[in-house]
Amino acid sequence: MKVEHQLFESMLKAKGITKKAFSEYTNIPYYTVAGWKKSGKVPKYAMILLKNMPSVKTITTQQLLDAGFPRAILWNNDPSKEVASDIFIVATLRRAYNDFVIEQILDFFGTEAVLAALLKHKDKVSDTLIQHVTKYIDNTVQSV
Repeated sequence: MKVEHQLFESMLKAKGITKKAFSEYTNIPYYTVAGWKKSGKVPKYAMILLKNMPSVKTITTQQLLDAGFPRAILWNNDPSKEVASDIFIVATLRRAYNDFVIEQILDFFGTEAVLAALLKHKDKVSDTLIQHVTKYIDNTVQSV
């Protein structure tokens, strides 16, 4: 299964990653990554690799909207205001941590970034929230 190249481009932009950096990180030749634009499709494995790449330190609401986040789960309505990624993760999960929201955040930021944000701000989140997120991650890993 392949995904639209436009979504791949949006995710790269939102994470602040260039095609060259993605190529180097994944060991996929740059001409292959650049060639996906011509075909208009990107292999699903590339989206998984991109999802697991470390993301930028700050994020804007517009970048998240461009990457496909539903506006309803965003707590910041200013599209140009930059927020630290870990603050965004924790604030969004504190606002609503149902499975849909957790899935969206994990898909965009990656498991490591989400867990690191929760550990960094463990004094600001409940044990229940951390347990719910880790249980969701465990269930997702077991189902794969």
